[in-house]
Amino acid sequence: MDKTLGKKSDFLKIKYKFFINRVVIYFSFLLIPLWIQKTSELSVFTQSNILLVYMIFMIGQWYLLGKEIDHRMKIYFRVNSSMERIVYRVFMGSMTMLFLFNFFSLFPREVIGYLFWGFFGLLGIFYSWPTRGKIIEDSMTDQFGEMKFLDSFERTVFLLSLLTFLVSLPEIAMFENIDALKLYFDPNEKVSNLLWNYLSILYYPFSAYPKLYNLIWSFHFYFIGMGLFTVSFYGLLRHFFSRRLAMLGLFSLLSTWSYSRILAVDYFYSLTTTIPLLWTWAVLWSTTSGTYRSGIFTGLMCSFATIINVLNIILLPITLLSFYFVFLKNSTLWYKRQWLKYNILGAVIAILVFFSQIHTVQFMELSQLSLLLNQLGELIYRKAFFAIAPLGLLLVLSLYLKNTKTYLNFLNFNITKFKELAICLMAIFFMGLFINSEFIKGYSLVWILAFFSLIPLEWIFQSISRLRSKRNLIYAMYILVCLLDSHLENRIRTVGKIFLNEESLKYFIQL
Repeated sequence: MDKTLGKKSDFLKIKYKFFINRVVIYFSFLLIPLWIQKTSELSVFTQSNILLVYMIFMIGQWYLLGKEIDHRMKIYFRVNSSMERIVYRVFMGSMTMLFLFNFFSLFPREVIGYLFWGFFGLLGIFYSWPTRGKIIEDSMTDQFGEMKFLDSFERTVFLLSLLTFLVSLPEIAMFENIDALKLYFDPNEKVSNLLWNYLSILYYPFSAYPKLYNLIWSFHFYFIGMGLFTVSFYGLLRHFFSRRLAMLGLFSLLSTWSYSRILAVDYFYSLTTTIPLLWTWAVLWSTTSGTYRSGIFTGLMCSFATIINVLNIILLPITLLSFYFVFLKNSTLWYKRQWLKYNILGAVIAILVFFSQIHTVQFMELSQLSLLLNQLGELIYRKAFFAIAPLGLLLVLSLYLKNTKTYLNFLNFNITKFKELAICLMAIFFMGLFINSEFIKGYSLVWILAFFSLIPLEWIFQSISRLRSKRNLIYAMYILVCLLDSHLENRIRTVGKIFLNEESLKYFIQL
């Protein structure tokens, strides 16, 4: 009995320690907007780092909220990579906050401040309260366990990818008026007000400081938009390739000069042209998850795409029909109906957004084939690694046509997954050619070229699987190929002009 009481007493101490640590850490990050006003004399670089810390804190809240949704709705799913679990929960938490904050936006401006601080205050106490013993040892960092097993080559590629992502930030335009910033991002006003309302409340504490307020909005579209894009691409690659090749594919995408140039042309492409990849990954994730409750995620993904551009609502019927008649054809009728039922929330939101934004619909030319060819040629010209993408496409077609020789049998891909990907790609090109040209612009094509460029490497690695030294040599060679034409010096120069130069504010457009 004494031992039992002793254990309970120790456990209570652990719970109290957990609660105090969580509360102190949580509110230290939450109160960043209050004490950042004391840093007005600091450099733009230092202030930017503080804003990034605050954004990372918000990403953590999205993850925890998505995790709580999984717990309450009893959603249990399978994934190919722990990074997929992070993207899924971050997206679910972000979409939940988007709808909640749009409800907050209905109140007067004076009330919104109380709602914001009250919501995050209650959220902090809820997350910090140790209601379950297992929560003490469970954290978001556990999902990065995959990174612990990287070999020297993979660790090198990971660090290069992280560095390339951080220095690829384009020149930032700053406005004293947030409405002018919205017009700069979305001059044709295609984006639903749901997104703008969400961002205005999400970063409400900075609204009293115009420079910081505008800066964190711009950071959101790069670090959140492009961050989800890159991690989702890695998750998609893990459905087909080993971890080593998936990391090389991600680095090839980040190191292409087009990665920076696209944002220099149109900063908002970080949101509008990343939709095809996010939707494709969501489809592959849902078919792998093994649960009909994944329908809530695919539905919300379609609603998010519609919020960005009303024309993207076409993805909703494409998703529902593809799953019902193709992807779930071997499932029972009951399973299909349950999956459709969980899509209802996202479908209703997408339809409501469509009718509220129908006045923004702009018809385009019936064919954009010349645009597609020009975009592909320019992307391949800027990145030598992408030159082998056509060979990868030929290898895939050979497998599909069953016209293969013995040496092609080294491509041990999941044919079912490739069929799912093929349907998604056909939908993307159909959308780009006839409905929304953004599906064949910007980042919509970069990830496709990076994907097919890995297939010849997969064939080489599988064919010499017993010769580890040669595989390492080839891998190192392709790392150098990606690095040599990455234009890192130009990216670093751009970032240096923005943050390290005392005259950096000259780059900001003042109104």
